[in-house]
Amino acid sequence: MTEAMTRPDPAPRSRRASFDAMRTERWVATIRLAVVLIVSAVYLGSAWDGDGPSLSAIALLSFADLYAVWSLVAFGGPHELATWPKVLSVVVDAILVTAWVGITGGAQSEYWGLYVVVVISVAMRFGLVEAVVASVGASLVYGAVALAEGSLALELVLHRISLLVITGFAAGVLSQQRHVHRRRGQEFQAVAEERSRELTVERAEVERLRRVDLAKSEFVAIAAHEFRTPLAAVIGVLATLDDHGGQLSRAERSELIGGATAQASRLARLVDDLLTIARIEDGVVRLDLEPVEPSELLAEAAQAADLGARLVVSAAPVGRVVCDRDAIVRVLTNLLDNAGKYSPEGSQIRVTVSAEGEQVRFAVADQGPGIPEEERAEVFERFRRLDGASSKHGTGLGLYICRGLIEAHGGTVEVGDGWHGGAQFSFALPLADVPADGPVSTSPGDREPGTLDRRDLAEAPPAVVR
Repeated sequence: MTEAMTRPDPAPRSRRASFDAMRTERWVATIRLAVVLIVSAVYLGSAWDGDGPSLSAIALLSFADLYAVWSLVAFGGPHELATWPKVLSVVVDAILVTAWVGITGGAQSEYWGLYVVVVISVAMRFGLVEAVVASVGASLVYGAVALAEGSLALELVLHRISLLVITGFAAGVLSQQRHVHRRRGQEFQAVAEERSRELTVERAEVERLRRVDLAKSEFVAIAAHEFRTPLAAVIGVLATLDDHGGQLSRAERSELIGGATAQASRLARLVDDLLTIARIEDGVVRLDLEPVEPSELLAEAAQAADLGARLVVSAAPVGRVVCDRDAIVRVLTNLLDNAGKYSPEGSQIRVTVSAEGEQVRFAVADQGPGIPEEERAEVFERFRRLDGASSKHGTGLGLYICRGLIEAHGGTVEVGDGWHGGAQFSFALPLADVPADGPVSTSPGDREPGTLDRRDLAEAPPAVVR
């Protein structure tokens, strides 16, 4: 399993962290607004019972209300705040609380407990150290005001300062534990997501292996059938010759021997396919590269495929290609056999040869049912046969061998749409003689442009040549 499959994705963790941070800022802003409204209501209610609210108190409360509403809007956005706006808001909160305590009685103010709210908000945003620092700072400010006024007993001042410090430490510890649990939860969730991805990959691999196993089972059955038919024919011929050889005429014996030879050749091709697959999978395909005329490759493949007049060849004037003759003839033969197998009886099978830069492209197109786009990558797999192909003879190895041999040449086999809904398989081979500039030159000869010399197919079965 690759590293990309197993490495945890950091993006979800960062998104969760940003979401938690934004949620905390919204809670702090909400608490700030609630505290300001409560303080305003309590102060105004008590002030009207006495001498009435002071202008400085009204001004400070108005500013605090506006600041609380603004912070709720500003901190409720989709983006996480940087550190300095958080620190600045804490400083503003501390200044507002200090000013309010000073307006409402100084050290004797009943609102000194607002420092506790400021310390708790620091603990919610940051951690243990920051909460303790904030509590000590608030204690120093309040202690300095109380000692400067001298209106409170020292024991009461120390009691309130101690309460602030203890509150800061306790809130900081809770905040630290919250951060630890959140981080562990994120780690557990990341592990769970990683395991889920691994499980998905493993399920896909199990499904792939299951399909391969089913394909292998089908291949064994098909191969057994493919081997059994020619073997039975050869054995039958040998048994007939052994039992009745003396009673048969020379022509009858020649006919039987010819049939047995054809079946033995079929067996040899099956064995050769299996050996080729073994070499492809081991990566030891050996190529004997040489310059070859495309017409010679087509002639040998046409003779082996035996498609007769169904074959239509259209070749542009191109030069020789560099390839392993036997391997490419085998590729073309497999493609022609495949086209003939899946095309309607009597339909045309077109072979085109065209120049493509410094390469020559060979294409074989048929008029069969075609290949669905979602299955085109699978037709080159081992033992893979399309749905509905069970009625066709074959082992499902031809296209796999084609792909392996072309990849050994450094190319690829492409599959697309033919004409009239058929399929087209194509591959490209490098030119043997690439000119320094200008168009690709043709090989010497009296060949007309756009045609294939009929002499190249003289030994092949009849075919329509364009």
